[in-house]
Amino acid sequence: MHIDAILFDADGVIQRPSETWRKTWEGILGSIRNLDEFLADVFAAEMPSLEGQSNFPEALSNVLADWECHGTLQDALDAWTMIEVDPRITGSVRTLRRIGKACYLVTDQEPYRARYMSETLGYRDLFDREFYSCQTGVMKPAAGCFRNILNEIKVQPSQVLFLDDHQMNVESAQEVGLHAAVFTVEAGIDELHRILGEFGIHAT
Repeated sequence: MHIDAILFDADGVIQRPSETWRKTWEGILGSIRNLDEFLADVFAAEMPSLEGQSNFPEALSNVLADWECHGTLQDALDAWTMIEVDPRITGSVRTLRRIGKACYLVTDQEPYRARYMSETLGYRDLFDREFYSCQTGVMKPAAGCFRNILNEIKVQPSQVLFLDDHQMNVESAQEVGLHAAVFTVEAGIDELHRILGEFGIHAT
């Protein structure tokens, strides 16, 4: 087995919401109401924009208005991008690239958050290439997501490893012929190195 390219999911794999994420959204909501129901509406508003079919800030503004929130749209967008990146995982990505492994980001994102991740978090420099669903028009776990990426990177599926925190995405990648494994940022760097080691990759 020889792995030439590694595909990384973002949320739950190399990044997580900041510790104060929920508290910040509570302040935006501004009253004692069901935060989970409110956030469910926010995520529902996001869905069409994950494949580039709508404007998420506009949809988010409508949710804020419907809930009569105290926070502004900018407050909500700032909360939306409250992301904590695990430096140990990103450090391993840099090591992998130094030893000749191509590393790609494969993540379902709407354009506003995708731009923040690429430019502010620096993923455009961290990875060889980024694949955001809002740009490709195909979300995981659709097989077309992986087929499109393989066509772009010109690597055989048997030479690609995909890491994601959701089993259904891993299974979809495997059905296309990729090697794939479940990995979560909470599992930590030792678990990442263990998984990589199973595929003959040493990034320490």
